[in-house]
Amino acid sequence: MTEAADYRVILSEFKGGRLLAELPVSGLSFRSILNAPGSASFTVPLSAEPLAGLDWSLVSPWRIIAHVQRGSRVLWGGPLLSWSVDMATETMTLDCPGLWEYYRRNMVNLGYSTGATPREQTTIARELIQTFADNPSPVAPGQAGYWGSNGPGALTFGPDLDTMKRDRTYPWFEWKSVGEAVEQLGAVIKGFDFRIDHDWDVDARIIRNRFRFLAPAGGVDTGIVLEHGTNCDVTSVTSDGDKMCTETGVNGAGEGWSQLKSWWYNGQLETEDGRRIPRLAAVETNNSVVRVETLTAQAERMTAVGAFPIVVPEVRLHPGGEYSVAELRVGHKIRVRARTANWPGINAEYVIQEISTKVSQTGEETTLSLVPTTVFERVDDWVKGELVSAA
Repeated sequence: MTEAADYRVILSEFKGGRLLAELPVSGLSFRSILNAPGSASFTVPLSAEPLAGLDWSLVSPWRIIAHVQRGSRVLWGGPLLSWSVDMATETMTLDCPGLWEYYRRNMVNLGYSTGATPREQTTIARELIQTFADNPSPVAPGQAGYWGSNGPGALTFGPDLDTMKRDRTYPWFEWKSVGEAVEQLGAVIKGFDFRIDHDWDVDARIIRNRFRFLAPAGGVDTGIVLEHGTNCDVTSVTSDGDKMCTETGVNGAGEGWSQLKSWWYNGQLETEDGRRIPRLAAVETNNSVVRVETLTAQAERMTAVGAFPIVVPEVRLHPGGEYSVAELRVGHKIRVRARTANWPGINAEYVIQEISTKVSQTGEETTLSLVPTTVFERVDDWVKGELVSAA
């Protein structure tokens, strides 16, 4: 049985990565989310001498980063945001967002533009992060570039992928969030997903935080099959129409009558026998987009995603079973099978969007939040003009 004692919580300096301490914990929970920060919480018994003689001033918001390790695998990482002490139980609780939250808290404060020549979308994303949020070489006050990044240099990047070239302009006066800009850059037709992985650099004695581009969006094949009652429990299955829409609009750069706009309409969904629904509108705004073609790609993607309800299972892994949080990552593609009584059930592929794990002295519980791969397939079919009425 897996319990809190099987996990390590390692504290490092956020700026620089220097190892500081290992925390004894009596309970922890952590959550990874595709294209988003996630979160974690740790319960520390104060009677256990958690810092082993180190200065308590180290435990300060945004000064340290906590990593969760199980066995040889580092599963999660993020900066300390808040702590609280329960005087009755003599425990401290540390609450951390995922590392990506830091990049949402930084701004494109000097402006950025691809100019007249479109660039690879993954190159744009990396340059936004490294220029405005993660520059390990801060510039002294008064020198050119001081209002750029004074960041921690926390991320390691792989090679930029050869995916799609884009045009992007982020004026300095809009103070666009770096994290939001990257998230919106990936959330278009032929865009990308991303996550941050963590692993030890043994020679340097630090934990590396590796930014991974997952392109094209739609999941990384694993061959893993989760079957209800065998290696998991499918606790529920839901059909959700919240994202369904028949007309979509996306606003781009500019204001009023001069603002760029694109509109798309799915008349088939309103008229086709056997599935017709009333008109449902969805509108989004992305002020950094300066080309109508990009807005159209976003509107088409919204229309394709909204063409059908999304049927999703909630999956809980069997503790100590065939698969655990150590083998699975957000962005992995898996197959889920489940049926009960006279209901035909599900047998379909899904992309893991979220992994949540809770660990206590009594054991471990991991749940998965999933999105059907058919969502991504519908986007591709829409681009090819092949969207049909198959669910």
